[in-house]
Amino acid sequence: MFTPSYQISPEVLNLVSEISEQIGTLETLTNHSSMNYEAPYNPYQEDDLQRAHEKLSDGLSDGVGAYRRDDPRVPLHMSMLFDWLSHTDEHPLISSCIFHYELTSIHPFLEGNERLGLYWQSLLLVQWRPILAGLPFESIVVEHQQEYRRVLAYLSENAKTTHFIEFILRCLLDIIVREVKNKVENKVKNKSRGKVQENSDENTVNKGTEVQLSKSEQRIVKLLGADPRITIGILSQRLQLSEAGINKVLAALRKKGIIERVGANKNGSWKVNI
Repeated sequence: MFTPSYQISPEVLNLVSEISEQIGTLETLTNHSSMNYEAPYNPYQEDDLQRAHEKLSDGLSDGVGAYRRDDPRVPLHMSMLFDWLSHTDEHPLISSCIFHYELTSIHPFLEGNERLGLYWQSLLLVQWRPILAGLPFESIVVEHQQEYRRVLAYLSENAKTTHFIEFILRCLLDIIVREVKNKVENKVKNKSRGKVQENSDENTVNKGTEVQLSKSEQRIVKLLGADPRITIGILSQRLQLSEAGINKVLAALRKKGIIERVGANKNGSWKVNI
């Protein structure tokens, strides 16, 4: 069976671990009833790839949905690539990157191969973890176009594939971290609004009083949501505050019921109650 040429670097393994952890955090912050997603194509079906190319191209060029005819090896290479995709044991984060790279390398269509490669990778990832549906995968190319093209043209095949996997995974991590931060910010805002409403309902004398979080409190809540095991020392470095100052903010957040400590001080973790 055909096997693409690639190597898994330590950085790739670290990125897979970081992304998986961030996805877990994202799932805890997301209403699961909103995670229903029905993919328009089966990412493991070659026929669906051709249909998707036709749809994405919108008839703007000749031969949409059909493999280019100037290289008779293209149909065989694509068939072998899909066969590998269906049988590989690689982690979906890695195998989706490899498929993305190999598709652009084979260049099966006259136009639109890079866009299709990124789109197909997003379908593979969403089938693996539906929580990823709706994330702006296209921003990988929009924001990092020069780097994307440079990596595709880099060194030998082995080195090129490895660098491509690392590059795409770094971009994916950035996208997911942003989404986690947005979720945390929204929950903090909603929690604050809820407390304001609660105070208004229960105490008409203090009607209109607002419960707000300081910038330091908001930033700490974000960091705790992204990494529940983050240490006081790291919080101090990230926020440029003394450890005493960090402890003071944490105490205030605990008093408000926004966070709590789970387990021992040394080996425990933080829980964000929003």
